[in-house]
Amino acid sequence: MKRVLIITWYWPPSGGAGVQRWLKFSKYLPSYGWEPVILTVDPAYASYPQTDDRLIDEISPSMEVFRTKAPTGVFSAYKKITGSSEIPYGGFVNESNPGLLRKLLRFIRGNFFLPDSRRGWNRYAYKAALNIIKEKQIDAVITTSPPHSTQLTGLKLSKKLKIKWIADLRDPWTEIYYSDELYQTPPARWINSSLEASVLNRAGRVITTCQATADLFRKKIRPSTDSDKVMVITNGYDETDFEGEKGKPDRFAITYLGTLAASYDLSLLTSALRSYSTLLSEEILLRFIGKADAKVIRSLEKVQGVRIELFPYVPHTEAISWLARSAALLLVIPAGEKSTEMIPGKLFEYLASRRPVIAIGRKGSDVDNILRETSGGRLFGPEESGELAAYISDLMSDFSGGRYETNPAGIGKYSRQALTATIAGILDSL
Repeated sequence: MKRVLIITWYWPPSGGAGVQRWLKFSKYLPSYGWEPVILTVDPAYASYPQTDDRLIDEISPSMEVFRTKAPTGVFSAYKKITGSSEIPYGGFVNESNPGLLRKLLRFIRGNFFLPDSRRGWNRYAYKAALNIIKEKQIDAVITTSPPHSTQLTGLKLSKKLKIKWIADLRDPWTEIYYSDELYQTPPARWINSSLEASVLNRAGRVITTCQATADLFRKKIRPSTDSDKVMVITNGYDETDFEGEKGKPDRFAITYLGTLAASYDLSLLTSALRSYSTLLSEEILLRFIGKADAKVIRSLEKVQGVRIELFPYVPHTEAISWLARSAALLLVIPAGEKSTEMIPGKLFEYLASRRPVIAIGRKGSDVDNILRETSGGRLFGPEESGELAAYISDLMSDFSGGRYETNPAGIGKYSRQALTATIAGILDSL
């Protein structure tokens, strides 16, 4: 069996969407002839936004996991200066209405810590990777990000050892949707773009999670380089997570799972719910599980006939149960020109839960295309308040008649096992 070294910042006990991708791929890679070896950061040095100890149970006892130290000075200084117990994450979801001090810290982060503030881990990761590659007879390396600084470790290894290297980028790099909030100067943007281009051009393969990001990256590859090296492997769902009885909804509840940042525009939903409340007297329950921006929530609380429930981050197994206990699931794409560059990983678990998806975003985006392809729900654009209100009304009527399950077409190709087979094929082709 060949061996692949996977270098990732996020690994259990880290929680959140970022850890799921390679935790699941690593689970199925041995079935396709590749033994994964993991290099990650020691949790004591990681500053994870969320933790989920239950995910540790999904790691095979035979899998080798190597952990290193990482600098903590930047994070400690941030907490001390701001008095916050958290560092920024998720598009600054935990920093609603930042004051002058936090804006200054964002400027420092965006201009002096490139590509991100976790770059300090690279010297530890690089040294450990050299030893692991030699001692474990590694055949290929995969670096996965964010944080995109992890890709620089792969870049350095590729130059030093000329080892087969795949760069997996779950999000855009210089065009990430919150990039404007970093207040980058032209020199900083140039440096960041140069780092991005070096990775994209040097890697043997570049993997992204959606077509829009792949198209973005292809434009940054030298004309002499094969543009087919950029490939799309979406996030997905693990069929085993949905085995057994997970429960069923006992009332009409629309659930949102995950981070809801201030940049997530819910004005369309607010407008639709106001229209809905004039049509029917029944109360609608909106359930938010995870970190939600207070200002966004307050805008919804003002709508008559809407009740809101807020829950903190829950372990992944509990999150799956919450999906099953919902009548519909809410998906919101951050507003702005860069919104088409995202497919939230939760979309595929939404589809696998067989509950109708209510998506708010841009028409023609990857999310829109997937929902149309699978008939797993509908996406509504900025001018479709009336259509959204009617859709919610239809869903509630269906629920009253005992109909709340969907049967999405062709979602098997988004299963983690099917996606892992594609990754194994890429590894075999290097």
